[in-house]
Amino acid sequence: MSLTCIACSSFLSAALPDEQTDEQTDEQTEALVKKVSPSIYQIGKVTLNKETREISMPAHTNITDPETIIEYLLVHFNGEKIHESLLTTEADPTHINIAFKLLNYQESLELFRARKADGSISDKYTVVAEDIKKAARFSVHVTWKDGTTEKTIPVTQWIYNQASKNNMPPTPWIYNGSYIYEKKFDAKLSGSIITIFPNIGAIANYSGDDRNDDNLWSPSANTPEEGTPVKVTLKPWLAVP
Repeated sequence: MSLTCIACSSFLSAALPDEQTDEQTDEQTEALVKKVSPSIYQIGKVTLNKETREISMPAHTNITDPETIIEYLLVHFNGEKIHESLLTTEADPTHINIAFKLLNYQESLELFRARKADGSISDKYTVVAEDIKKAARFSVHVTWKDGTTEKTIPVTQWIYNQASKNNMPPTPWIYNGSYIYEKKFDAKLSGSIITIFPNIGAIANYSGDDRNDDNLWSPSANTPEEGTPVKVTLKPWLAVP
């Protein structure tokens, strides 16, 4: 299986419209990426801010029963893993990946074992430079209406650890970029966007040491009821999100 990054195409490596030279202009990119204000751009249902490097999109709460195990944080509403995800979105996974690329997030495969020359998986994790690791990390925040009050919190406060009996600690999520196989973008095919249990086909993954336990996580009791509209915002990682 080829792990060729989707960003290797000239389409995804294009700059934001106002940063392109005549030689760099890609008609397809210009048609897709719309400038909203001096620092805000729109790609389908995805909004990106080139100054703050934030990416946001509309979503809804999906699985909210505290007794139900979840393995995914965010999937497309037509995705394969909707039955295991806390949140769903209509945002196109390809558009989300383009936003990461345009804001200079770097792919890190540190959570996954490296492949040998013959294509088989080794017992060693992929070695990634520290600057790449830093540029791959981000936090996830959710904004919603509680009655007439708008609230914003780190999404980790909606994820409960069944073993520790505490919410997920403030831990970075890591952008790994999914992959292309036979000219098809896996995250687009599966709808997997951000996952808790490791999945190299998702766009990003949870980095906590307990990520490999697929029976550990559930929605917190304070998660709004199923179907609640929320805005999901991805921000460059800070020690205290």
